[in-house]
Amino acid sequence: MAAEIHTYRVGAPEIELSVTVEGEGPAVLLLHGFPELGYSWRHQISALAKAGYTAIAPDQRGFGWSEVPDKVEDYDIFALTGDAIALLDHLEIEECVLVGHDWGSMVAAQLALFRPDRFRGVVLMSVPYSPRSPRSFSELIAQADPEGPFGYMVAFQDRANPVEDLMDADPIAVMRTMFWSVSGEEPDPAEPHGLPSFINEGEFENYCRAFARTGFGPGVNWYRNMGQNWEQTKPWHNMLISVPALFIGGSEDFVVKETDARAAAAAANTADASQANPIGHDSPMAKTFKDFRGDIRIEGAGHWVQQENPEAVNQALLNFLAQLP
Repeated sequence: MAAEIHTYRVGAPEIELSVTVEGEGPAVLLLHGFPELGYSWRHQISALAKAGYTAIAPDQRGFGWSEVPDKVEDYDIFALTGDAIALLDHLEIEECVLVGHDWGSMVAAQLALFRPDRFRGVVLMSVPYSPRSPRSFSELIAQADPEGPFGYMVAFQDRANPVEDLMDADPIAVMRTMFWSVSGEEPDPAEPHGLPSFINEGEFENYCRAFARTGFGPGVNWYRNMGQNWEQTKPWHNMLISVPALFIGGSEDFVVKETDARAAAAAANTADASQANPIGHDSPMAKTFKDFRGDIRIEGAGHWVQQENPEAVNQALLNFLAQLP
């Protein structure tokens, strides 16, 4: 079956989602991040379908050609995870494997916590799972490192001076900057309007058209719910993910590097030499899962790992899927 884009009305209350589906066989649900689309999985969708799986990649709420709710609170973690479960229900899928990238990784982790009965396994890309801590991540960043690599999350909280007003003024420039700034490539000063090698002009246009339609505000609203998400998830405090899990990240990804640096610092503080090497099955990430299958780093890739090196990511995905019952 060739890839088809469907519009489904799912959930209660209903929301309209644009969803790409390809293949026949066990289901794999692919959740994108910010600023992305279901289209970000274009290389994985076809590979999964050819390998005998059904790939399902929605534009999540507020993105692409899916519905764009108005209120900030419409984008809290229960709305986001509820959409995924409602989509599976609509498609009459009882159980699937879950794959998330960036914000989609965070949604996927929460889904694995909330509804482990619906998922045979989970793959997190670029953003590792962090169990609920004594304070929300946005609060920690605001107090400890507001000018650091995650300081943008603090800026996103400012509703009096909404950052999306600046972003919406030139979505083409924003998307070009985003693709370059956290990839594993360096821009060529002689080609100020050029693109990284992993995305061509036609692919780039799809993103620009999508964000010209929705604006960046809906995606920013996901961040504005981080504090509320922390408040609402008290029952899952410090909980480990129980389903089989894999992490995939780029070796040049700023998020992964920062996570490794913090893990190394923690290991040094505890004099736990066994945690000094953060790669593989001995990764400190293993402590946050009950069935951790590995921490795979894609050499040279940055934050857009599944687009920057789709062959390596696809192989890692298929190897993980083959291990599952």
